[in-house]
Amino acid sequence: MKVIVASTNPVKIEVARLAFTKVFPNDTIEIISVKSDSGVPDQPFNDETFLGAQNRLKYIQNTNPDADYWISQEGGLHNEGLKMFNRSWIIVCDKEGTIGKSSTANYYIPTQMADLVRNGNELGTVSDIFFDTQNSKQKGGVIACLTDGLIRRTEYYEHSAIIALSQVVHKEWYK
Repeated sequence: MKVIVASTNPVKIEVARLAFTKVFPNDTIEIISVKSDSGVPDQPFNDETFLGAQNRLKYIQNTNPDADYWISQEGGLHNEGLKMFNRSWIIVCDKEGTIGKSSTANYYIPTQMADLVRNGNELGTVSDIFFDTQNSKQKGGVIACLTDGLIRRTEYYEHSAIIALSQVVHKEWYK
């Protein structure tokens, strides 16, 4: 089974590997990562997050049409009043064109971090400054910093990837 991942980020590649090997434990799965353009700002907000995941999916489908599955993942922020939340969207599509979508849980961003993001900084950069880390978005992510390492970015995305993939696998349930 050939799976194209719309990212070269090691976290997103691992999320795809985990989801597909758990859903298809008896299959040989080839994971291919492809750098893709989201078509949205580096720090997406609100509907840009879902749009970024859709754009990444379309890109990898167009550039790699011979796959069995494609998966895209896009993280972004949204405001609720004065509070800022983080959430990611995961979209999976099979070669028949069936699409599954799921988002991760929302979590608040600390006020000081949100203020830095509002001043034009990307959340990953802000996290590295705030928590004195390096390249956290390709490691445990903001979620690991906020939960003292109890939830890492891979686990945070993994459940949503499995949910989206399961919608495709069980497409008859979603007609």
